[in-house]
Amino acid sequence: MRRDNPKPILAILMVLIMCASGCLGLADSENESYEMADTDLGDIVKRSIGSPNLEQFSNCEELETALKISIEEEARTSLLQAVDDVYYWGGGMWLEDGVEMSEDTGSASPTTSPKTRQEGVDFSGTNNQEQGVDEADFVKTNGYNIFFVDSGLLHIMDIPEFGEIEHASTISIQGNPVAMMLNGDQLVVISTVSSWNIDTDDPLQDAMGWQGDWYGWRTSTLTKFTVYNVSDSSSPELARELYIEGYYMTAREVLGTVRTVTHTWMNIPDLRTWLNYPDNYWDDEYTEDERRNMREVAALEAMEHNLKVIEEINLEDIIPQVHERIDGDILTHHMSDGECSDFAAPEEALNRGYTSIFTIDLVSQNLEFEADHIVGNWPQVYASEDQLIITENAWDWWWFWGHDEMMESTNIHTFDISEAGNTIYAGSGRVDGTILDQFSISEYEGVVRVATTTGQWGRWWMENPEPMENHVITLSHALDVDSGKTRLLEMGRVDGIAYNETIWSARFVEDRAYIVTFENMDPLWTIDLTNPTSPRIMGELEVPGVSTYIHPLSDDAILTIGLGPADEETGLGLDWSHTRLSLFNVSNFSNPLLSQVLSISPVEEPDSGWSWAWSEATWEHKAFQYWEPKGMLAVPLNTYRFDYYYDDDGRYHYDYDWVSKLIIVNVTEESLEIHGEVDHSHLYETEENHWWNSYNIRRSIFMGDYIYAISHAGVTVTHLDSLEEVDFVQLVTIQTPNESDNSTSSETEEDNKAEV
Repeated sequence: MRRDNPKPILAILMVLIMCASGCLGLADSENESYEMADTDLGDIVKRSIGSPNLEQFSNCEELETALKISIEEEARTSLLQAVDDVYYWGGGMWLEDGVEMSEDTGSASPTTSPKTRQEGVDFSGTNNQEQGVDEADFVKTNGYNIFFVDSGLLHIMDIPEFGEIEHASTISIQGNPVAMMLNGDQLVVISTVSSWNIDTDDPLQDAMGWQGDWYGWRTSTLTKFTVYNVSDSSSPELARELYIEGYYMTAREVLGTVRTVTHTWMNIPDLRTWLNYPDNYWDDEYTEDERRNMREVAALEAMEHNLKVIEEINLEDIIPQVHERIDGDILTHHMSDGECSDFAAPEEALNRGYTSIFTIDLVSQNLEFEADHIVGNWPQVYASEDQLIITENAWDWWWFWGHDEMMESTNIHTFDISEAGNTIYAGSGRVDGTILDQFSISEYEGVVRVATTTGQWGRWWMENPEPMENHVITLSHALDVDSGKTRLLEMGRVDGIAYNETIWSARFVEDRAYIVTFENMDPLWTIDLTNPTSPRIMGELEVPGVSTYIHPLSDDAILTIGLGPADEETGLGLDWSHTRLSLFNVSNFSNPLLSQVLSISPVEEPDSGWSWAWSEATWEHKAFQYWEPKGMLAVPLNTYRFDYYYDDDGRYHYDYDWVSKLIIVNVTEESLEIHGEVDHSHLYETEENHWWNSYNIRRSIFMGDYIYAISHAGVTVTHLDSLEEVDFVQLVTIQTPNESDNSTSSETEEDNKAEV
């Protein structure tokens, strides 16, 4: 879709509309004949996918034209699905001198005060995928403080000595805080701000283009950066407030540089993706063919309406911006250098969404920023110490409508991040299939490895979709002879992994890969990547249940978490009342063995009442806390359990028990054994608690001989040997068990601080 001399957008879209109306064979509204011409959906929006390499837009006119065409095509495809009565229910370039922000006062510069407690030695941190790459999370610690964002608040707690905790301060955060990054004394709080929750007197309303209704916002969600200097934990100093238009996806920190990835679609008021049926559409006198004709007439009217809407918008309406709050005022930074060279897209495969990489150098005293944009789909993000990798579907759902022969594929965009503060585009490639999550992506010694699933399983309208198959593919950067550009080219691959199954978890560890697939039973696959040009399947072990996360213990052992089988005899199905830990011996890589399984539950009698339970660690690896120095694993487990009984008079009684525990497990390479538990259940015994509340232990931190369990209610400190609770900070106003049913606690944060 690269055009050096773009044609006027109106002319281009008029051709597309005429094609649509001709292919539909629309009848005149006054014509009583309802004979239909053949509708060839494949002739309406021809689809092809060019090179995955990101190409910089040569000018803003080219970007605007390409985006408007993509917007019209996507809307038209939705309308054509409505005609068929089928709907989808879903819904330079990398500049070293990026977007200039206002000069910083320098108040948030890192401190040089010595701190001797070391992460990984004295205390545990975030369970990151790769060593040296810190991932954003809503709990962070430096060994001296615990930072916790929850329910619109930033809680800062001091750790004078291991085994102690003191409440230092609480700060209200705008929006919904979801994650943080910490480097030295610089704390970046990341929150999502809904457009409709912005105060009416906030100048941010005007910057967001408020037009008096929900559809008037530029975009529905902002990602906010609130940067603090936390050298004084009792009085953090606000350094900067930034608002990025888009949904927060993830963030990584390497060498003091934070790279946050967001994705957004800009709202276009009045754009129609639905049909306005005539009032008599459902009258009994009309046949289905006649109603289809009405739908076609309505589709053409909507297409013509959209043409006018799209013609009236300009580029600033459809690209994201950054807003900065300075002394109460809002300064808007347009995300363009004037030539739109900071925007890029793969050839032909253009969508209306934007993935933005926002780079913040925390080490710099002036907090320098850089913003780069990929026009494309929702991303998966992976980072090593040297490379940031963004993957996206090379297609979008609407591409396949009328093109069932097209197969899923994934674009892989790589960036050099080896230099602090810089994000430099390195090249792109494409692989068959779709990628599950960040653990299906890896980079090792310059080689990119991905695990994918192919097949047409996501196309709900097809009667006989292509069956699923799984693959591991290796790629490296090389010069493409045809284009003369550096691209990410395939080196090797292994196919035929688990026919008609999907990948549930994956993990790359140096020159090894572990893949878990599932249909009715969990096979663990071991794959040798020593020679990246010729990866090999080494072993397969069929295990009842499924593993959703894989954690390497050593070269000889891996630990997984997931669900056990519903039927222990057959090994089929999944048991949702227990969480299962599985220990595997992989010392013989060709013959992996199951060493032990351990089923854990938050209740002692899971068969009593409703026993459905869950662990956040089964889908969020940051809740999985393995502490190697002590050989211990902490897993949060929760349930909202229905319980009942009959009294002596035979009367039926029922209640709900909220159960939230942290199960501590002793782990060796040969065995798993429950060590003990931390129980927060009593903190939530109130009538106001319901299953949809987030009243769970969410995270844990090992510090010396203690474990800190963190939930919405507060933080408990438990000695690992005695399992005695030695300290506690309450974080929210809640009703305690010893209070009457009709009373509420009047304790506040400051009350708790005084008590502690």
